Amino acid sequence: MTDVNLPMQQAQIMEYLPHRAPMLFVDEVLSLTENTIQIVSKIKKDADYLKGHFPGMPIQPGVLIVETVAQAGALLVKLSHGLPEGLFMGFSGIDSAKFKKPVYPGETMIVDLEIVRKRIPFYKFSGRVTVNGTLVALVDFSAAHMSFDM
Repeated sequence: MTDVNLPMQQAQIMEYLPHRAPMLFVDEVLSLTENTIQIVSKIKKDADYLKGHFPGMPIQPGVLIVETVAQAGALLVKLSHGLPEGLFMGFSGIDSAKFKKPVYPGETMIVDLEIVRKRIPFYKFSGRVTVNGTLVALVDFSAAHMSFDM
């Protein structure tokens, strides 16, 4: 497991994830174990995509909530298990995604994620997303080691 100081801020997170603005949704890592991670994702009020989703009643798109959970999974693997040079974690399947409440601009999502099964290069994850302690989404997915030159 990589030795990190918590909370980890976005500048440090960018050392481990290939994502960059506007597609980097992990703002902070609050906790980390070998098989779990808790991250913070702040929904920016001025995000361009909110202007069209939905005009006059903006909400965070469900697909971006799923992407945020997936980024937490990639970060968890990179920090706690490591990845061979030149590889990244990429989706291999979304088993389920359930949205319980909308997430609005200016809100902060807390993602709690765990690795539920690992058979390298494949991982299965289960994620729980809350805002102010209220459950907003559940996401179960799988991901695998991938190469940029595939």
